[in-house]
Amino acid sequence: MKTMTTRSTYALTVLACLVATSAAQAADQPLKAEISNTRSTDQHATNTQDSHEQSTSSTQQVDSFSDWLQQGVVFGELKAMAFNKEFNGIVANEHTRSFGGELQYRSAEYKGFSFGLGEYIANDFGLNGDSVESELPSENVNVLGKAFLQYRYGGMTVRAGRMGLDTPFASSLEGRTLIPALYEGVGATYQLQGNKDLTFSGYRIYKYKPLDEDSFVREDAGSPRVTDTRMPMVTSDGFTTLGVKYDKHFGPSAQAWYYDFDKRAQLAYVGGQLPIKALQFGRATPFIGMDYIKEWDTSDQADPYKNIDADLYSVKLGFNSPKHTVLVAGTVVPRKDDAFQNGGYFSPYSYATYNDTPIATEQPLASLVTMNQPGRSLAGRYIYHDNRFKAVLGLTRYDLDSVDQPYASSTRKVKAGFMILSYDVTDRLNVEFEGDYVDTPYFVTGDFHAERFRISYKFGPKMAAAEY
Repeated sequence: MKTMTTRSTYALTVLACLVATSAAQAADQPLKAEISNTRSTDQHATNTQDSHEQSTSSTQQVDSFSDWLQQGVVFGELKAMAFNKEFNGIVANEHTRSFGGELQYRSAEYKGFSFGLGEYIANDFGLNGDSVESELPSENVNVLGKAFLQYRYGGMTVRAGRMGLDTPFASSLEGRTLIPALYEGVGATYQLQGNKDLTFSGYRIYKYKPLDEDSFVREDAGSPRVTDTRMPMVTSDGFTTLGVKYDKHFGPSAQAWYYDFDKRAQLAYVGGQLPIKALQFGRATPFIGMDYIKEWDTSDQADPYKNIDADLYSVKLGFNSPKHTVLVAGTVVPRKDDAFQNGGYFSPYSYATYNDTPIATEQPLASLVTMNQPGRSLAGRYIYHDNRFKAVLGLTRYDLDSVDQPYASSTRKVKAGFMILSYDVTDRLNVEFEGDYVDTPYFVTGDFHAERFRISYKFGPKMAAAEY
């Protein structure tokens, strides 16, 4: 069992003091929190969900240093999760229970400066057996996941320290886990005055906190840290990323990003979605979306990352209405015999084989971008949502090229489907169920199914999704 570190104990003490101080101040002066316009990371795919920015929610402005230390907001989330995986192959079934959440504090803003702290906890209370899902932390994980100083001026926001990220290929918006992936470094976002739809971003990240760890490390999401991928983990100095994003609700969207993953690869990504209003019928608007990824060598590469040359093409067709989205997405990764993994694409900070990707939707099983080998996929999605209820249904078919590389799967044809049902019981209480089924000839897992149930309760001021 992991034990609570001295730093985490100290952080909890500091948070407790801040909570007490804020509560005392609230008796005389109610705190106010303005919530940022939320912009979804994959609005270009579904274009029907609320969107949210990486920038933090604005807290109360104060005029003195003492008020800056005393007048803040306390918020957080309590979570309970059950995650089951049952295989027809030779690996053991997994049954995981995890309970915990987070307690966060945001200071008031003084001359543009503010700070934030966030403590994250997960525990199984002795309910789990020996075979558990490793990426769902449950074994007494306790970590000071956020500790940052922020400066805001006009449309610019700068953060330094431990923080969450909202970028396509390194993100903290992992709904399937109890504690998100978090990052340590410095970064900034900038929005043009008068145009909140256009955002520029840049980050230099040095360390990373995996989902199942209670510390920040100079590693990535490779094997053996993540059991669902074969790509090897590398010790590095993190990554640098620069991006620009235009995202207009129920309108066109586009984004472009560059990543330099230290000692592994460079990656460029461009994508967009365009509504075709000339073909609008009733309240439904057709759309077309396209995405492209290029991956190539970087300097001072670590083994086995050599001779990287990957291309990924994806096209989406569908329609949006106020409550419905239907789309079909096709993805192709061409084979290149002389390249690493025969031209297969990989992302060092993305999880698992059938997980979240930026290419088709935020939901799993969307495309083959994490299969680490060339091939093709065809995916279909149906999304329904209203003020409280959301349902997502998906099917994906993979047709993979066999490759003579050590990190490729021996499986060529895979079919997968999933269902997600989410309901807001109240404005703060949410219950969610996800069921997945994967039909694969891979003898280790065989066909398998997975079910995830999550209940979460948000307390304190309601913040932008990227703040939790």
